[in-house]
Amino acid sequence: MQKMTESEFKEKLDEYINRSNNWTDKTITQLGYSINLFTTIGIAFLGYIITHRDKFPHLSFSCDAEFSWILTLFLIGTISTVFSIGFGFASILSRLFDFRITRHLALTRKRFLVKNKEKAFNENRVLGLIDSRIIDISNERNYPIFKKHIFGKPEFITENDFKELRVIDKFEKLRKESKILGNLTWKCHKYQIGLFFLGVLAYGLTIL
Repeated sequence: MQKMTESEFKEKLDEYINRSNNWTDKTITQLGYSINLFTTIGIAFLGYIITHRDKFPHLSFSCDAEFSWILTLFLIGTISTVFSIGFGFASILSRLFDFRITRHLALTRKRFLVKNKEKAFNENRVLGLIDSRIIDISNERNYPIFKKHIFGKPEFITENDFKELRVIDKFEKLRKESKILGNLTWKCHKYQIGLFFLGVLAYGLTIL
């Protein structure tokens, strides 16, 4: 049985890292394009629905009013489209917050390495690196983190955190928030697409 050499291992590892980075960039680009596309189309479709409102019965709350399937489908289509646009905006904001944290984490890694340069050179290279552990967010709630970044102030790593040795704890906390926001972006985008097509289907049934 042929064993893998050190050079083969390094070559394969670099290949997988480059492949992962390449597809990560493509995924991020396509995700942004998809969110913007459905948000733009949703706004345009909502405008189209509103301009054709006069073709449908008016909503009445009287006891003797007749039930209208056409009006019901129109309302379902309109409400679904409005919520679709809302989820689109939520996806955009969540994605921006995620990128902001990711940029800060990359800068923190750089600052940590520079500040621990001597230890990395003289003692152990690990002392200059921030170890990235796998984070489980399966039991975490998305909304509180999203709300925190909209109405609150993110707890970024400051110079005092380096002095008081709080960098690792805050770094891991920010990584978890970033992962939650990334997960929320995908979730909102799925809702956005589903509600958009529901709105189109409901409105389409009104003109059949």
